[in-house]
Amino acid sequence: MEQLGWDKLRVLVTNRCNYRCPFCHNEGQEKECGTETMSLSDFKSFVDMLDGQPLSELNFSGGEPFINKEIVDMIEYACEKLTCDVSCATNLSLINEEYLSRLAKTRVKFNIQFPYINEDKFFESTGNGKLTKILDNIRMVRTHNIEIGLNTVVQTKDVRPYMDMILFAIQEELPLKLLPQIGNDDSCRYKELLYPILQEYAIDYKDKKSGATRWVLKKDNHQTSVLYIDSPCFYKDIEQCRNFSEIRIHPDFSIQPCIMNDVVDKLELSKGKEYVINQLNHQWKNFKSC
Repeated sequence: MEQLGWDKLRVLVTNRCNYRCPFCHNEGQEKECGTETMSLSDFKSFVDMLDGQPLSELNFSGGEPFINKEIVDMIEYACEKLTCDVSCATNLSLINEEYLSRLAKTRVKFNIQFPYINEDKFFESTGNGKLTKILDNIRMVRTHNIEIGLNTVVQTKDVRPYMDMILFAIQEELPLKLLPQIGNDDSCRYKELLYPILQEYAIDYKDKKSGATRWVLKKDNHQTSVLYIDSPCFYKDIEQCRNFSEIRIHPDFSIQPCIMNDVVDKLELSKGKEYVINQLNHQWKNFKSC
């Protein structure tokens, strides 16, 4: 059996979302046509085909993955069948105690789409999100001892909201990922504005050699980590991009090697494991330019 070239898989279990974030490139956008929700049976068939493959992470995404009513079953199945890390990118607006009681028995990590720590800006950015509800849900997740981190898209040169976000992350001891918005002309320069803030509170720093830098920050006896993603997309650096080696699996099992391009193929699950792995590896071998 051929070994999979992709290190990470992002599975979009739905292309629908209850938020309308203006910076969203693919997740969170309703499509005019096509399959909206991945079925549990198809997902299980796909996961079975990944058995024995050298994956480091499977990430559930969307849209908002909890719109898919079978998402908890999917996470449980992935954690049972695979040995890699399992994460879920969610806005956390649709979770409840029943879901969390089940997910607490898995190794899933939540990555929360968290644009602002200001109530009005949060509502404006998401279209209908309520910051107070999400803060309550974060506390609920933490009481279940489920690992959780914040993902914040850096959208402008105005660093004040992101300064507030950094200080909030330190105070609450929540890991934070800062992702400059792909497509903005100045995205590659946001680090010039944010690095001095990170340096002010940094007690440790590491260049991960993959387009990311990791900072450990401390203030008033509170400590957290911040990952700043200086995306290879800004520089069309295909070699660095391959270090991320993530392929996106859409709800209809169309595959998308590059976030900036259209889907390129559709997995044919009915043809079996070897055929599907070869399909994925065909895209890996051709993933050579931006």
